[in-house]
Amino acid sequence: MFPQVYEEVDGPCQALEKKLVRDNTKNGLENSIISNLARSISNGDIGEGIADDKFPKLPSRVGCLAVYYDIPEDWG
Repeated sequence: MFPQVYEEVDGPCQALEKKLVRDNTKNGLENSIISNLARSISNGDIGEGIADDKFPKLPSRVGCLAVYYDIPEDWG
């Protein structure tokens, strides 16, 4: 399944951001003010930066998919 469809966003980097917020939200606080704020300002820039750091040789959108699916950095 495509992350952006599953996460209900426009692109893979936004999907990555949404997943990171969800994965790092603990104790049932997924609807907290902080997590809602993080989701609302998500435009993919943070996800793109994470992907570029982890997979500098890949295009950002492909890197976001790799990070989303937790592909190891040394896969290739």
